[in-house]
Amino acid sequence: MNHTQQLTLLPREKQTSHIAQEYQTTPTERIISACGGALLTMLLMTPLDVVKTRLQTQELSGVRHLDGTLDGLYKIARHEGTTALFRGLSAGLLISVPATVNYYAGYDYIRDKIKHSRFRGTALDEYSPLWAGATARAFAASIVSPLELFKTRIQAADKEGIAAIWRGIMYMVRQQGPSTLWRGIVPTLLRDVPFSGVYWMAYDRARKRLTQGTQLDGLANFQTAFLAGASSGMLAALVTHPFDVIKTQRQVSTDHNARATVLVRQIIYTEGYTGFFKGLVPRLFRVAPSCAIMISSYEVGKHFFAHRRNNGSMIPSSSSS
Repeated sequence: MNHTQQLTLLPREKQTSHIAQEYQTTPTERIISACGGALLTMLLMTPLDVVKTRLQTQELSGVRHLDGTLDGLYKIARHEGTTALFRGLSAGLLISVPATVNYYAGYDYIRDKIKHSRFRGTALDEYSPLWAGATARAFAASIVSPLELFKTRIQAADKEGIAAIWRGIMYMVRQQGPSTLWRGIVPTLLRDVPFSGVYWMAYDRARKRLTQGTQLDGLANFQTAFLAGASSGMLAALVTHPFDVIKTQRQVSTDHNARATVLVRQIIYTEGYTGFFKGLVPRLFRVAPSCAIMISSYEVGKHFFAHRRNNGSMIPSSSSS
């Protein structure tokens, strides 16, 4: 018997497309699983996030330095050092942990409520991944928006120190009030809310097609979640990328009164409609594996806790066939 066969399988009656119901886990176990996935994702994907931000903001300075993803990775590492590719990592971790916990826990909570409400079996239930994902993301994005502003400015700066960036943000707060910390929240929500709705709906459908109602052991479950997460993330990123460009330029613009509509006209005038897809390649390279790593880590974490509690251990024996 091979390793995967030795893993205790979930009972067929417990299988469902709902990730929260697939494993009977506690809120604390879900939080730990989400935090582990968020940490791993941030460590691996920050360099691509830095390159994406630089590509989207270099036109604001009037000087074009980077000509693509690989060129950006090479030039930033060569001229600023490898550590520059991890600018904003600390802020990113401060964002990702609370945002991910709120996001995933919120998604599971809303999905559970719909599944066990009078709307079960209705259109609301059928599209519950969309509603739950969009609502959970709106809440999470609003909470961490000030940290997102700080992270974006760090990544957009070539050599400006964190202290100088912090002073600039504090100057904005003194001049315009605390609400300025939510600069870019509208395009952020326009990007993240539909992204999450599309992502979770696509993930739910992809997972159903890949599993075909069969039982999943640990490895197969990881592979299914990874593939479904990557493909769904790419689709959602492609659909919502123009809003990502607007959000980034809104947060780094020196014109504190610039509105999203003004930035839209400016992008069309200076770069044409292709300007709305600047940084798409590094974003796809970042989002697809990010979604894959995050959801598969989340699934594996819940799988681990559920099996440890129900069966003592989910670790296969060392023997092989």
